Amino acid sequence: MKPRHYFPLGKAYGEAFCNRKEETQTLLGNLENGKHTFLVSPRRYGKSSLCEHVFTLTALSRSKLDFHLAINEKDVERIIISGVTELIGKAIGRVEKLLVALKKYTKRLKPKFSVGTENFHLELEIANDSSPAENIAEALLLLDKLLQKRNKQAILLFDEFQEIAQIESGKSIEGAIRHVGQETRKLSFIFSGSNSHILKGMFEDERRPLYKLCRKLMLGRINEVHYQAHLNKAAKAMWNQNLKPEVFNRIMGLSERHPYYVNYLCDILWSEHKVIPEVNHVDEAWDIVVEEERSDLLKDFFMLTENQRKLLIYIASQNAETIYSDEAAKQMDLPISSISRGLNSLIEKGYIEKTHEQYQLIVPIYKKLLKT
Repeated sequence: MKPRHYFPLGKAYGEAFCNRKEETQTLLGNLENGKHTFLVSPRRYGKSSLCEHVFTLTALSRSKLDFHLAINEKDVERIIISGVTELIGKAIGRVEKLLVALKKYTKRLKPKFSVGTENFHLELEIANDSSPAENIAEALLLLDKLLQKRNKQAILLFDEFQEIAQIESGKSIEGAIRHVGQETRKLSFIFSGSNSHILKGMFEDERRPLYKLCRKLMLGRINEVHYQAHLNKAAKAMWNQNLKPEVFNRIMGLSERHPYYVNYLCDILWSEHKVIPEVNHVDEAWDIVVEEERSDLLKDFFMLTENQRKLLIYIASQNAETIYSDEAAKQMDLPISSISRGLNSLIEKGYIEKTHEQYQLIVPIYKKLLKT
């Protein structure tokens, strides 16, 4: 494995995957015991990498449903039914001999077979006189019944699932998935997405259909101890020695252990230096990261309201523990009520997170951009 491969900016595979041992065991245990999982974290914390890593540790068949481009309920219906037929092919194999069972378990969907290069391919024809929610429920229940018949387990990953909450008839689809989720015996669901606030609302609001359906798995920042082992392994592969403690600490301090930006910073360090880097090299590499991210981040920043921008600047440059103080309100020229509303909006939009009663920027680069 080449040293730079330890620091991917996309999904992390194999030795590039850093720790997450507890989260791995939790998710793997949920899947193998038929539990549904609600996976939540800020963007670029490694949710997809965790799922891919867990999939390499289990023999269970799986399919991924991506709702990123779902605009209406018919899109959701198409994506889910397509994923169901794909997973039936993976988990069940040849299904033409199960035609009697298929007809037994379907009322609204019409199973039919098309001839492929090697065998028959199952298709589920959608009835026009039934709703997308009804069709979705029937397709998912059919998959579970077939899995039971063959005594097999399988996984469906619902990615960018928060998009369903934006659809006009989204609650009826959530209700259909809830109905199936309570009935399944061999099918496990993972729900994930890039907007953690909307996703939390779907699963933690008692007025929503999916309330309390899943085990919740929070993905936080990776511990320094695990990063130290990971970075030193890459350093030995590149320079035949460990990083100096002050260099490692500088990497952690600038990136604030944000998984994406740790990898971004280290990728530059490992690509630019033929000898092991010093602290000043870390600072220079971080300047490159900041410059490359500057335009996109500032564009997002200036789309915020004036009050939200004031709050971000304060958090970036001051002690966030004092944000509700009279002095902070005076400095930002904001009433306390506006501070509270603005902070909630920034959490919803994924700019800040609240940990241990303290507000923290999710993207560490804003600290340097907004200070200047």
